[in-house]
Amino acid sequence: MRRLLVSVIFLLLIFTSYLIIRKPHVSVIDAHYDGNTAQVIVDELPFLKSKKIEWWNENKENIMKKYNIPSGKNTPFQITIYAFGDGYKEEEEEDRRCFPDIKPPKNCIDKNIIMSISRTRNGSIKYDF
Repeated sequence: MRRLLVSVIFLLLIFTSYLIIRKPHVSVIDAHYDGNTAQVIVDELPFLKSKKIEWWNENKENIMKKYNIPSGKNTPFQITIYAFGDGYKEEEEEDRRCFPDIKPPKNCIDKNIIMSISRTRNGSIKYDF
């Protein structure tokens, strides 16, 4: 029984270490800007919150430039990063985020929010997970 417990703990440590150490290649699938907020759709983000923030800080300028999202003082107050999941879907009766700049019927994704970045009134940045 003791060997089994030690083996399970060892496997959990290996798995946790893998999640922390690995650096996934994040692919930005798409981004949408509606004049006030921006939505960025990715395949995945790193596991740790600190690595997610690091990824955003390293890639935000390129993403904003590529998808015509204003940056600098004109950066949207709210940027939401969604997981792409199973891709674009029809709206149906589900709780989905739909994008008016994509032609229906498949213009929605499941609301799987990975991270939110918002600018506060005093100009600081707040991250929510």
